Amino acid sequence: MESGERYCLLMDRETGMPLYYPNLYVTTQVRNKSNSVAAMETALSGINVLLSFCDGRQIDLADRFLRREYFSIHELDAIRDYCQQNFARQVAGSRPDVVTINSKVKPQSVRKTGLANEYTRLTHIAKYVEWLATVLLTGEIDRKTTLDIAKMKKGLESRRPSGKGRNQVGREKGLSREQEATLLDVIQPGSERNPFEDRPTQIRNQILILLLLHLGIRGGELLNMRVSDIDWANNQIVIARRADEKKDPRRRQPLVKTLDRRLPMKDTLVLAIHRYVVQFRSKVPGARKHDYLLVTHKSGPTQGQPMSRSAFIKVITLISLAAPELAGLHGHELRHTWNNRFSEFMDASNDPPKPEEQEAQRSYLQGWKPGSGTAASYTKRFTREKAIEASLKLQEGITRIPENLKND
Repeated sequence: MESGERYCLLMDRETGMPLYYPNLYVTTQVRNKSNSVAAMETALSGINVLLSFCDGRQIDLADRFLRREYFSIHELDAIRDYCQQNFARQVAGSRPDVVTINSKVKPQSVRKTGLANEYTRLTHIAKYVEWLATVLLTGEIDRKTTLDIAKMKKGLESRRPSGKGRNQVGREKGLSREQEATLLDVIQPGSERNPFEDRPTQIRNQILILLLLHLGIRGGELLNMRVSDIDWANNQIVIARRADEKKDPRRRQPLVKTLDRRLPMKDTLVLAIHRYVVQFRSKVPGARKHDYLLVTHKSGPTQGQPMSRSAFIKVITLISLAAPELAGLHGHELRHTWNNRFSEFMDASNDPPKPEEQEAQRSYLQGWKPGSGTAASYTKRFTREKAIEASLKLQEGITRIPENLKND
């Protein structure tokens, strides 16, 4: 929009027209609550699945709700099963900022989507059908109708996967020291394992990984960095929120989810960034038209523009394929790695700060609200390793196992 705000619509692929009720819902119930465009897209994606389900069964939602006919038990089960399917994320030729409904959409294969995706779809579908039924019957809702609508919503919510998370083995995130060493070797400019061909791109991608590792920032924060955010004299950088930025040419603007903050950087990292800006970034056509730090080097219509989210994901994917030890690597894993290193540093200190002080320091550096408790999800690997260490020490102090004990 002219204001810089990004927006998305759910459109009927056959007519090319926006769908009235889904877009009214996402505008009034999601966008107007100051949620991001990503939240709008997620909601519309869930509604898209519901409408595809109804289209395949010739169900007119508005007509049924006006007749006070809601989903039966077998239809609720069918919606749940439909939400488990893996659909193509984008139809060829469709614009990337528009979610489109296709009446002929079918699962790619028998392969199912993840539990988190199924849970999210059912959550948004439950909210939407409750809202739609209420809006359509405004002024005509009696107690029975209210209970019926609530029952339909509850029926959808109760069919979401439980995801109790009891099996925590293998869920710890963050790179080991060996994996981190491999990563640093792979991104070294000139390395035989470096998956990128030209040197300027190698330099940029090395800066990309080092910033993630050294600062523990999110991908959106990295892609929002500007050259002017760097305090070269004091070796610091400002992480700033810039939602709905007019000057950002990217249709899908990377968002900063955390709080604004000023982070220190090693002098060697600052020098590496300065070298990239002066020797490489400045020579990319179009790069001087904006202030964003990381730019697209590849020749083409986007050359010189700020690095996109899809380009960032592609870089991480290529790095993950460069060495077996890095298989499955994703950008957010480096944020977990930073938190593990922070925990190790604090644990190894001769006079470590009190737990609440450590929590406050970590929250500031990561951009979390004080006392939010977010740190627990980022320290699972460190917690497990310390628990194993404590358990072994405990066993050593309890009793000695006889040397002649037979393994029967």
